[in-house]
Formats: sequence, structure tokens, C-alpha cells
Amino acid sequence: MKNIKYLLTLLMLSVIGFSCEDDFLDKYPEDQLSSATFWKDENDAKASLVSVYDALQPPTDQNPYRGCASWASLGVLADITPIGFERQSHRLRPVGDGVHSGSNIYLSTAWTLGYRGVVRANDFLTHIDDIEFSGSNSDQVKNAMKGEAMFLRAMNYYWLVELFGDVPLFTHVPTVDDAATPRSPKSEVLNLIKEDLAFAVANLPRRANAETGRATKGAAMALQVKTALYETDWDTAAIVSEAIMELGDYNLVSDYGDVISLENENNEEVIFSVQHVFLNDAEPGSYVEKLYANASSASSGWSFIQPTLWFVDQFERIIQNPQEGIDYVNEGGLNSSGEPKISNEIYEYFEGRDPRMDYTILRPGSHFIDLNDNDIVYPHELNGPNHSFTGLHMRKYVVPGSGKSVDWDSPLDYIIFRYADILLCHAEAVAMRDGVANVSQEVLDKTINKVRGRASELLPKYTAGNITMNDIYRERICELGFEGWTYFDMKRSGMIEINNGYQVQGLKVIANETVEFNPDGIGNVRIFNPSVHYVWPIPSDEIQKSSNALVQNPGYPQ
Repeated sequence: MKNIKYLLTLLMLSVIGFSCEDDFLDKYPEDQLSSATFWKDENDAKASLVSVYDALQPPTDQNPYRGCASWASLGVLADITPIGFERQSHRLRPVGDGVHSGSNIYLSTAWTLGYRGVVRANDFLTHIDDIEFSGSNSDQVKNAMKGEAMFLRAMNYYWLVELFGDVPLFTHVPTVDDAATPRSPKSEVLNLIKEDLAFAVANLPRRANAETGRATKGAAMALQVKTALYETDWDTAAIVSEAIMELGDYNLVSDYGDVISLENENNEEVIFSVQHVFLNDAEPGSYVEKLYANASSASSGWSFIQPTLWFVDQFERIIQNPQEGIDYVNEGGLNSSGEPKISNEIYEYFEGRDPRMDYTILRPGSHFIDLNDNDIVYPHELNGPNHSFTGLHMRKYVVPGSGKSVDWDSPLDYIIFRYADILLCHAEAVAMRDGVANVSQEVLDKTINKVRGRASELLPKYTAGNITMNDIYRERICELGFEGWTYFDMKRSGMIEINNGYQVQGLKVIANETVEFNPDGIGNVRIFNPSVHYVWPIPSDEIQKSSNALVQNPGYPQ
């Protein structure tokens, strides 16, 4: 079988359509795909499975929210935590501000895309046993393919439960008669997730025996860990995360900057990622870069998601006096008054911190390779430095230089699970199960200290009895910031309640003049009501289509 990237490319313009009603047509034209003409042989089964992977991609219908709601762009959820801010006020920012309702189109898109993946997986699982496969190991091949579909269905249901709580549960392809299906308790959805993942773990190949980009035993186990953390089943999370570590299939990349890199995709740290290809704006590239990048990048970025000073403050200062011990040069130039455009106060605020900060964001004094391959200094040498309301831009998931990325078509894969995440999940699970004061030095050294050591040898190691849960959660923010997990992490830990009364803090960038701290804050003072905002509202249009069979989450209008 071909590499999943290649197969996704072939599928790009081939949408597999299925009738919603059995009696919709008496006859099916032989030159058109339908459930009656498609499921004929094992090639159809393979194509259907690729379509389930394709559901992880953002939609390709020119929807203006296409890049904002899918597994391929979960990093945008950083906007609704203290680490991020959204430039445009009508999309996710109301969710972060705590003033959203079921009419928010982002929430509707997230719901739709989650069920798109579920329905495609259900269709595959409904038909796969009707297809005869050749070869003596046909049952093994079928079970592995089922494992892939079940993993993908479980991942989509996990996302839906994390965001919305109780959701309708389907294990078949729904018809119009299912429109009034009520929400199932999340416990029932989680039971299906766990059943699917148990089958996937038992039947999926190890990394070494799998095609690049496809689900593996390790990927299914990683989702088992995430599901256990969601349920606060610390023992299961600890056991399964340790089992992943003992597999020996994954390792930390030696340089943090190489983890998310076009030149180093599918590296030894990646457990599962959404695969993208570069077809010069012909799909199916990633939209993440468009949302993250600045206007000087080849993708002509929107600076849609912006880091905050709260995020910067999570990175420890490992060189106390930045002007000593490093090559400290103010490269910002002078303004019209002959003063530094970037004051030493601003420089010193950022310099000397955990180096993962500079691999994640662009801040005053950062260097960036623009679309013409020029080495420019942020912010004043960038196009549109004022596009960022916080005065900061993203570096992570932005492809530097020319010729590698274009508008809406980044080739850079979006990582869902990676090994450093699993190590930190293990540290958290053991600490919550046994008590953080009882975590052994052995556990610390093979998890959080290993992750920190990769970032910098100057980051001090944690010692047994001298670590807190806040230390573990802060490490997750620094290591995984803007990779899609911070929102879920902060909900699980309760840190998301920081949002109540929080106002984003940032910098003020005056074009060709100065960069200074913004004392007034940015945007609205946020609201987070713990009795309401741990889940999102059910989309209003879904409630309407169900004839009110779907009941709204408490605190939101029906």
C-alpha cells in the first residue's frame, strides 16, 4: 500500500458520497460513486479507509472557518487559554471571553467535522466484512484496517466529548431518521472509545511495521492515555504511558527545534500526525500556518493566533542577567528620536529564558527568514508588525524561507501525539495517583527531567519531594504550547479558571518607532464560569435540526 500522504493526494478531488436514504434512487449510475456501486473489492475498502484519514484535514469547501476547526488545527484552541489571543474578534475570541453561545460558527464547524470523521469510520466498519480480501493473512489485514478506523473514530469522539460533553452516539451511518437522536451520556461514548482503542491496540502494527502516517499500536495507546486522563483514571494513564515508554518505538529528538520541522517530519518522536503535502494551493495542505504565520512568510500569514506575555512568563529565566554569558546585542536599530526601537528593558524581559520560548514565538529581537530568504529582525523589519495585538507572533508551525509553502497550503504535518507529551502524561498520572510528594526520582528522571534536559542543560532538574503539580502543568505549557493540548490540560487541572477576570497582556508595537509594554491590557476582561464553561454549547443549528431532541448544556440558551 502507498504512503498515506500519496493516497490522500489521490483522494483529494475524489469525494466518496453515499445516499442518506435507501430508497432515494431506484437505480445508481455506474459512473458515479454510491454505497451501492462503491463497495465491490478490497481497493474500495482501502480507499474508504483513506477517506477516514482525510476527515482529519480541514474542510476544502472554501468555508472561512475551514482552518479553525479540525484535528489538523487544534492549536487554535490556545486562543481560549491565557497563552493565546485571537486577532479577529468574531471567531474563537468570544469563547475565550466567555460570552459565546450555540450560534458561534466555529463551534458548529467543530461539531460537524468531528462527526464527519465518525460517520466515515462507521461507513467503513459497516461494509468491510462484506469484502473478500485475497491472501492467506486476509483476516489479519482486515483487523488491522478495522483497528485504524476504530482508532480514528475514537479520536473524533474523544474530541467531541472533550468539547461538548454528552453527544449523540452513532455506530452506524446515520440517516435523516436519526436527526432526532438525543445526546448519549459521555460515559457511554467513553465506553465505545475504550472498546475501539482496545481493539486497535490488539490489531494495529508497531511503528517499525506500519506505513508512515498510518495509525499504530503506539498511537492507539497514546489516545488511551489521553482518555484515561480525561476520566481522571490516573492508574490506567500511568500504566499505559509506561507501556508506551517500554515499547522502545519512540524517543526524544535531540534538538527541540527539530521536532516540528519540514526537514524532519515523521521523526522518532512523532507518534501520530496529520499528514500534509505541498501541491501549490491545490490541497490538501495544512491551514495551520496561515493562521499562525506573519505577513512576511511565504504563506502570507494572518497572525490569527498570537502568544501572550502570560505564556512568556511560563518560561524560566535560566540566565539571570541576560547581558552576561550570552552574545547580547540590541539589533532593533534606532527610531526617529535616535533611541533604540527595542529598549534594553524589553530585550532583557525576553533574553535568557528557556530556549523553547524562542522556538515557539517571535518576540522583539527575534530573527526570521522571510519569503524572499532574507534574515529579518522582528518586529520592525516584518510586513505588518502591528498585525499582532500582543506584539508577539508565532514561530512554531511556520515554514521559514521561500518555495516551501504558499497561501492555505503548508506542507508541514500537524502532530497530534508525540513522545515528550507521553512522558509528561506519565509524570502527571503518577503524581496524581501516588501524590506529587511521593513521585520517585526515577520517575522524574525518565519523564519531566528528560524533557527539560533536551530543552537545555541549564534547566535545573526536579528532585523527589521538591516538585508540585503546577510545575508539571507548566512544563506541559512550555513543551507543548500551541500544539492543541493546552486547553484540555488547563481544563483537567482547573487552571483554565485563571481565565475568569483575566485580561491579555502584551506589547505595543509602533511602526518604525518603538516597542513598549502595553499597560492597558488587550481585549476584554475574560469571564469563566466553572458551572458553565467547562463544556461548549451544543450548536444551535444542530438543536434546530433535531427538533429540540438535543438538549443544550446548562447555562447556555436552548
